[in-house]
Amino acid sequence: MKQTFSPNLSSSLKEKIAKYLIEDEVVMNWSVLNKCILMLILGSLVHVIWIVWKVFVLVSPNVWQWVNLPLLKLQLGLNILTLMVFIGLIYPCSVWRKKPPVQQWLPYVCVAIFVISLCRDGYIVGVLSPATMISYISLVTVGLVLFKRKIVYYALIPATLYLITCGYLSLQGQISYAPIFYLHSLPYQNMFWVLTMMYFIAPILITCLILFEILLSQWRHREKLIQHLSQIDPLTNALNRRSISDCLEKLERKPTTSYALVLIDLDHFKRINDQYGHDKGDETLIKVSEVLSQIIRDSDVVGRFGGEEFILILNQSSLEQAKIIAERCRQAIQQLNLISDLGENIQVTASFGIALSNTQLRPQQLLSQADKALYEAKACGRNQVKCYQEEFLSETKLC
Repeated sequence: MKQTFSPNLSSSLKEKIAKYLIEDEVVMNWSVLNKCILMLILGSLVHVIWIVWKVFVLVSPNVWQWVNLPLLKLQLGLNILTLMVFIGLIYPCSVWRKKPPVQQWLPYVCVAIFVISLCRDGYIVGVLSPATMISYISLVTVGLVLFKRKIVYYALIPATLYLITCGYLSLQGQISYAPIFYLHSLPYQNMFWVLTMMYFIAPILITCLILFEILLSQWRHREKLIQHLSQIDPLTNALNRRSISDCLEKLERKPTTSYALVLIDLDHFKRINDQYGHDKGDETLIKVSEVLSQIIRDSDVVGRFGGEEFILILNQSSLEQAKIIAERCRQAIQQLNLISDLGENIQVTASFGIALSNTQLRPQQLLSQADKALYEAKACGRNQVKCYQEEFLSETKLC
């Protein structure tokens, strides 16, 4: 593909940047309160899963022998109450999101309630159970991706200490371990317990995998856009000097590939800036970049090499082909229709210097040759194309 960016592509790129880097469509770029809403919805779904399981147990007498029914009924009421709290917190997060006190404190409240509910349920089923461990790890990883670290650690540190304390006290026999279960054998030998763990783990894993896939996809896409932006000149949308250097390094690693370098310098560009203003100077650079990108071939590269200097890398090009392309570019620049704010016609011309690669030359040496050819074009009156030849080294060279 041609290594430049047309105006239409530039507009498309700007739209993508606005969509993925600025607007609220990316989960990572949501406001904190929008992320709280997502967390509250996920928390509500977790409690719905708990409620469904407890209702199932209550209507299934064949499993009562393995369950602490009084505690289960109490926890069912707490799950329903917590579910109502979660749903109720969605309202202030959504409606009062622009109020500074809400923006400052509500995220801490939402995260704290979410973590407290998970800690309570984690103790009920066992702090070392697969469901609790997976919930804990998922909470940490997703939380650190979505929220600022201080919000996560504010709730995570107490939760971690709580779970460690519960595990220690259970080990010492001072409190019951997994008090909601009555297990007469090892947990992994009890099919009810195994199925219960799978029931709790499956939706958590699926939800986290979906979230991670969304976040990773958005992160990769954003990185590509940022990398893309780092490769182009923000004014002209041509490749910047760093990208041109990368292209030359790649060509240097392929010594069998022939190419021509064309350095282009706008004639008397400072006069355009001084006489018509920098906005017209910028417009000139933009239009010159557009002209160059329209003339070069798909395999060629155009970049902005300096202030008013451009460069073309013409792949698989002979010297004659390079001269033809450069001459077409020179004529197109000369024919640009630029009008000043006072209605005056702004004349734009450019000088071209061409150098052809060979296996003995490094890219920097080739650039030096193209620069000498460009200097020769300017010395001979500007607005013309010159190719590097050894006789340029002679001071008696005539135009």
